[in-house]
Amino acid sequence: MIITGFVLKRAMSGQLALLPAIKRVMDEVMSGPSGEELDGPLAAERGIVANAKKLGLLIAGAASQKFMQTLPDQQEICGALADMIIETYAMESCLARTQKLVASRGEAAKLAIAMTQVYLTQSMEKVEAAAKKVSAAVAEGDMLRTQLAIVRRLAKFEPFNTVALRQQIALRMIETGKYRVE
Repeated sequence: MIITGFVLKRAMSGQLALLPAIKRVMDEVMSGPSGEELDGPLAAERGIVANAKKLGLLIAGAASQKFMQTLPDQQEICGALADMIIETYAMESCLARTQKLVASRGEAAKLAIAMTQVYLTQSMEKVEAAAKKVSAAVAEGDMLRTQLAIVRRLAKFEPFNTVALRQQIALRMIETGKYRVE
């Protein structure tokens, strides 16, 4: 609640360019997939984080449009938006840390990459669930179906084999006797 209120107050006072960002994402989403692919290390992971951000902006925009000034009174919606913000922030932080490790250690950062892939998978599921919850609260009929199609498109990614990744992580943790990437 505090997170959503803080973001909304900053946006309304002009300290945070939230509304122009929401408009850009809506324009991008309505124009269809761009077709441009990310490349380089952790490209798929960077795409997931970028789409989580877009999803958060899109859903915040839809909620703002529906409730306007009364949005802070919508506790469940503000909670779901805060969950999306928190998860997206954590995803981006995790990815940034992993990118740093990859840059400094190259192949030795495999375990960090595996952990990041597992984390991003779990987090994107949470972001998608929160987005669906808010979408159902702010739209209905054709508008809801359209919004859910956009949510599915932005939340879609080629899944990582989290079973194998978790086994790899667990094996490494057992071998080293600690829960830390070194």
